[in-house]
Amino acid sequence: MKGLAMTTSDAASFARDAVRIETEIYIERTAAEVFDYVTTPALWHTWHPATVSVRDVPDRPLVAGETMCELIAVAGRRNEAVWTVLVCDAPRRWEIGTDAPAGTAHIVYRIAATSVGCRFQRTLDYRSKGWPWRALDSSLTRWILERQSARALANLKAMLEQKT
Repeated sequence: MKGLAMTTSDAASFARDAVRIETEIYIERTAAEVFDYVTTPALWHTWHPATVSVRDVPDRPLVAGETMCELIAVAGRRNEAVWTVLVCDAPRRWEIGTDAPAGTAHIVYRIAATSVGCRFQRTLDYRSKGWPWRALDSSLTRWILERQSARALANLKAMLEQKT
């Protein structure tokens, strides 16, 4: 995989080998409010425990084609990832991807209105690069990412529902 452009065989290999973490939570805010908050990378550190910092990013939601650089802490490692917004369909869907030195990842946010707010779904597909990290993806890395993702959504719900 070079950059974010994948050949069909690269995409098939990534889909087959990637760890998938799916999380979902209901938030008592409108879909537009949640979308704007989660698609503003400058705010990620307020709710996602893996985000140490984000740089090279405006303080607003990002649209397709825009990029940001995130310093991530996962499994005792700190790595930088340059994310590119692949899809921006406000306020329903937002997708980002990275092909960082530590691993390749694709994240999709899906937001749907409900009678009392919205349902926020986050899907992370991740594959480490290099030994021994890739060998740990389906066990230790999955375990860490599942807990971190659940905590992130709980933090997001608490953050948004406390806002007035």
